[in-house]
Formats: sequence, C-alpha cells, structure tokens
Amino acid sequence: MNGPLAVADALFVDLGDGREIKEGARAGQITYKRQPRARYECLRCGYHAPPVTGAPAVRDFVTNEPRDHRASCPAITTHQQGAHAA
Repeated sequence: MNGPLAVADALFVDLGDGREIKEGARAGQITYKRQPRARYECLRCGYHAPPVTGAPAVRDFVTNEPRDHRASCPAITTHQQGAHAA
C-alpha cells in the first residue's frame, strides 16, 4: 500500500434489543423492545442517508446503501475521472 489510510465512509448499525420467542406458534420469531436501526455517512462528499429502522429495512440498507452510494458518489466519480484523464 502507498500512503496513509483514511476513513472514507461510515456505516452505523444498532442491532436493537430483541428476544427470541422459544415456544408456541411464534417460536423462532423475535420481539423487539428497541428495533434495529442503521445509518450511513460518506465522508468524501458529506452525504448522509436517511436512517432506517426495523430488521428487514436494516438488512436491505446494509446490503445496498454503501454500494449504491459509492457507485454515484460525486467525490469518487470526480477523482476517478481525473485519474483516468492523467
């Protein structure tokens, strides 16, 4: 590697406060006192994604948001275009 490393983006995930139901018809399901939540920030361009709440939304957000933003981040696009032009 060349040069120092720097943090370029941050993904914050709070897994919430949930308990799995052990018995009965709902066995295996999770009940939450505090829902999972997530947020994403790009330190290159200053983008802040709206935070999401709930297990399915957090799962999709963590899977897609960083990748989707990196694909369209103006700071990355400008840097890459300049590098290719040189």
